[in-house]
Amino acid sequence: MIMAAPADGIDRQGPRAIYQQVAERIAADVGARLMPGDRLPAEPELSARFAVNRHTLRHAIDLLEAQGLLERRRGVGTFVLEQPLSYPLHRQARFSDNLAAAGRASGARLLSAACEPAPQEVAAALGMRGGNTVWRLTTLREVEDAPVSLIEHWLPLQPFPGLAAAYRGGSLHALLAQRYGVRPVRRSTAIAAATAIPAAARHLRLPPHQPVLRLRTVNIDGSGGRPFEYAVSSIRADRIELLIEHEDHDHA
Repeated sequence: MIMAAPADGIDRQGPRAIYQQVAERIAADVGARLMPGDRLPAEPELSARFAVNRHTLRHAIDLLEAQGLLERRRGVGTFVLEQPLSYPLHRQARFSDNLAAAGRASGARLLSAACEPAPQEVAAALGMRGGNTVWRLTTLREVEDAPVSLIEHWLPLQPFPGLAAAYRGGSLHALLAQRYGVRPVRRSTAIAAATAIPAAARHLRLPPHQPVLRLRTVNIDGSGGRPFEYAVSSIRADRIELLIEHEDHDHA
């Protein structure tokens, strides 16, 4: 429960909006007393605590929700969110390895696997002719049963016979290394903001038209340098932050 902090702690005569001050006090309580997953007191209790009307309180909560600190759940209440997980982007970054190092349980579920003609964008990324047959796998990445990213993977057919039967979830790159001798290395990643398509929003448990981070990644085999995977990821930006690591070169 949020306690103490009298209503007169709000400066009602100053230049700063009251809802911003209320938001700051709630954020301070989150940092000091409340843990991820805790539910805030009901709106009437918070309104009474800060001596503000429901409209002002909701404006404050809207601000904290936009900042990724809180989440409203219809019919249930307002909850403290986990802060985004830091995901390093480097040449050999692996989702499961990064989260295991952070002590977080994670997994990847296979949603679909099929063969299809390579769209032009995929063919260009993989260095093949458009229309050649490729594997297309769709996976959902989860952290402690909460969805964080939906990924479309395209891989050339010939180097990976039986891939759709062999892969049933978990680390795709670990399977490729163990079964096919691939040494995955990230060659490039393009990052943009995008609106989640309906299927992605559904799997990621997002409202329609919610923004996501869109990553387009080309991975190569470190043993031979050939592209073996083109992947497009839709990532919940409120649950994952991308850390781009830059090597420190000494120009003495």
